[in-house]
Amino acid sequence: MNEDLFFKDLDAHRWDLTVFDEESVEKQPVLRVGLVATFYLVDAYLPVRRKHIAEAFELYCNHYGDKLTCGYMGSEEVITQEFCPSTMRHCLSYIQSDGYSDSASFMWSSQQGFEHPGEYMFEALLPVEWFERIHNALSVIRFYLPLEEIKDNGAGGIDKLIFDMCNILRPLHGSAGLGIQNSYELQNYQHIEYDLLENYRGLDLTLLIANESWRTGYTNLNWYTYIAHHWVRKLGTTEDLLKQLDDVRIGILPYEWGTIFRAGDWPALGKADIDPRPELYVMVNEVIKPLRVSNIGSLHYGSIAGEVRFNERTSNLWMRRFDLPKGSPKHQPTPLYRRLSAEEQQRLNTDKKILDDFLK
Repeated sequence: MNEDLFFKDLDAHRWDLTVFDEESVEKQPVLRVGLVATFYLVDAYLPVRRKHIAEAFELYCNHYGDKLTCGYMGSEEVITQEFCPSTMRHCLSYIQSDGYSDSASFMWSSQQGFEHPGEYMFEALLPVEWFERIHNALSVIRFYLPLEEIKDNGAGGIDKLIFDMCNILRPLHGSAGLGIQNSYELQNYQHIEYDLLENYRGLDLTLLIANESWRTGYTNLNWYTYIAHHWVRKLGTTEDLLKQLDDVRIGILPYEWGTIFRAGDWPALGKADIDPRPELYVMVNEVIKPLRVSNIGSLHYGSIAGEVRFNERTSNLWMRRFDLPKGSPKHQPTPLYRRLSAEEQQRLNTDKKILDDFLK
């Protein structure tokens, strides 16, 4: 998929991907699809880890801080505050509070209030040390961007942002790409999330409160999927991964603390009746799924009026949506996109030089 095809596909389905509350007079979305990046961290109560989270928030603010208008700080009571330079400095100090005695929680958004999702948003949920130790909790960092950011800055700009964030945050695992951007009233719209995720298989759903089993494997596969190096080593070296994912459209981006897998130059919507298993997502999934958690748990609360929401069974089926049916043949590299060996690349460079010299 190229840029033109991606945005043509997006425009064709744009109104399916933005949900309004019909009873609201405010005429603002209560749920939308945009860029969502989520990072699951361990030991984030340590001073050095809290410092990294502050650096990640500062990086986001350097790019998009002028878009943020409102939010909160504090894990005991949610009090709305205006976002401004002094608030940002206060938040940076707050993030670096003592993780051995204090949890930390904050959210800053481009949207006033909590009933509607902001197109730009950065939030964190950082448990105190004793809570993480006893309950095997994970710290979670998540941010939103509008899809227009890809159009304005290109996929390369997102590439660099994700790479920089992973280097700073050192996540155990996480994902970024097309996802559900919801508000703090998310429980009211989980049945709509279910419908969206059933109809668009390329969309992701991430949670701020992680299941303790999520320490045992990654949970989400998206356009970008990042996994810590001590897990990725189980799959082999970077060279081994390049051989298994023999397609130049797939990015394998090692960094100091792990590896980022990028399933194509552009994300895929994965419309269920057209492209339910996007090719590159399936290829990445087939290679890394040995590292996946065995049971993701339930992604939604229980139904309260007969509406369909995710339960534990359907959540696990959704997590496995890119799995090929049992007995399916192994995906063969497409000759057009296969990676060149070092020898082939050298011959190609030599031939190019000969041609260039001839044309001079």
